[in-house]
Amino acid sequence: MIRIGLLGYSGRMGQAIAEEIAANDACTLAGGVVRTMQPEYKKTESALITTEAKEVIAISDVVIDFTLADATPDYVRLAATHGKPFVSGTTGLSDEGIAALKEAAKKIPVLYAPNTSLSLAAMKQITTLAAKLLGNFNYDVAILDEHHSMKKDSPSGTAKALGEAILRGNGGKKQPSYTAIRAGQIVGNHEVVFAGNGEIIRLQHSVTDRAIFARGAVQAALWLHGKAAGFYGMDDVLGFKGS
Repeated sequence: MIRIGLLGYSGRMGQAIAEEIAANDACTLAGGVVRTMQPEYKKTESALITTEAKEVIAISDVVIDFTLADATPDYVRLAATHGKPFVSGTTGLSDEGIAALKEAAKKIPVLYAPNTSLSLAAMKQITTLAAKLLGNFNYDVAILDEHHSMKKDSPSGTAKALGEAILRGNGGKKQPSYTAIRAGQIVGNHEVVFAGNGEIIRLQHSVTDRAIFARGAVQAALWLHGKAAGFYGMDDVLGFKGS
């Protein structure tokens, strides 16, 4: 039974991940980290709920981080100190934040995925293939990025990941443009458009239930447990090579 430590336990995604852990026979919740203690957060027989990340990381086999961009670097350094695998789905990380993850990956396995949807990993591969096939021709490439009105980063980490998939495919010959919509309760819609002379290809990924992110995060944590130190992504979880 793999013990998972959850950073960001009290958040919307944290609660969804906790429910997914409880429903999975391969793992259990070792503990959760919250910003402030509430009466309902108590040390139980099965999980430790605390404001101290080091306490949860110390008793975990693998750590999942869904917190804030400015907190993730400190958390991954703490995980590296304790030698614990680290999965981060935190979005909006700066270049310095990404660098902190990659530095820690020299000591522990680190999986970074601003979108933990398994089907989104497949969409990235399809996008790369389309960009590769059309790279020598005159196609404009655009990414539409739709999220709820409370989404802070724009373009989102998912949109940027799709942009990177395009550049992997076309070798940087055509940079994608980005259009972001932040409205209502949209969970997440992304569309990649290849527009040529008289024809258009549209690749679309839509999320209707944020539980898929929780499911993917837990699958990523189970996959990462026991891996060698290194920097991984959801492509690795699905067994894609050279991505």
